[in-house]
Amino acid sequence: MTSDQITVERDGPLLWLTLNRPQEANALTIQLAEEFCTAICQAEADPDCHVLILQGAGRFFSAGGDVAGMADAEDPASFLRTLAGNMHQGLLALARSRLVTIAAVRGPAAGAGLGLVLNSDFVLASGAASFLSAYGGVGLTPDCGVSYLLPQMVGPRRAAEMSLGGAVASAQDALDWGLATELVQDAELQDRARQLGVRLAGGATQILGPTKRLLNTGRLATYAEHLDEELRVISSMIAHPDTRDRIAAFAERRRA
Repeated sequence: MTSDQITVERDGPLLWLTLNRPQEANALTIQLAEEFCTAICQAEADPDCHVLILQGAGRFFSAGGDVAGMADAEDPASFLRTLAGNMHQGLLALARSRLVTIAAVRGPAAGAGLGLVLNSDFVLASGAASFLSAYGGVGLTPDCGVSYLLPQMVGPRRAAEMSLGGAVASAQDALDWGLATELVQDAELQDRARQLGVRLAGGATQILGPTKRLLNTGRLATYAEHLDEELRVISSMIAHPDTRDRIAAFAERRRA
C-alpha cells in the first residue's frame, strides 16, 4: 500500500511503514491515521509478517498531529476527535498485535510522534533524534497514549518535566532514561533497523506475539480506557480561547 502520505513496503518478514509527509514534518492527518490503521490490520493478518518498522521520511520522525488541519477545520473539535480517535484505534491494535514494532527515529518525535515511539517495542535513535511532548505549545493535552506510557517509561518526575515543563529529551537522554533502546549513527539507522528486524524474525517467531502480550498484560488491562479518557480531554481543550489562539498562531508560522 502506497499513498502520498504513507508508504508500506514488504521486506521478507519485515514491513516498513514510512510516514511520508516530509514537507509537513510528517504531521499526522486524518487520512494518514486511517492508512496507519489499515496497514496495521493488513500486517497482522499476514502470517509471514513478524516485524513492523516505523520511520519518517526526511528530517523529522513526526511533529505530531496536523495542527494546520485543526486550524482550518470548520469544526475543530470534530476534526480532533476523528484524528485522535483514528490514531488511538491504530495504536491499540498495535499494542495488542503479535507484531514486534521497531521505531527508527531520525529527527524530532513530538506530540503524537512521541506516542508512536512509546507504543513501539524497540526504539533506535540517531544522534539527530529528539523527543518532546509539545502539546502544551498549542494548548492541548496529550493523546496517543503519551500520558499513560511516558511515566512508565521515564518515571513520573521526568514525564512531568517533559509534559508540563516542555523539556526536550536528546537522543542520549532518551537512552539514559529508557525511552530509546539503542543509539545508532544517522547513516546506519535503516541498516540497523533491518538487522534487528531480521534477527527477531529469524528466531522462534511463534513466541514473539505471546511473549509481547505477557510483557504488556498489565498495561493493556487499562490502556483502552485511558485512550478514551485522553480523547475526551483533548477534544474538550479545543474550545478554550487560548488553545484556539495557539493553534492558529502555530498554523500561521508553519504556513509562513
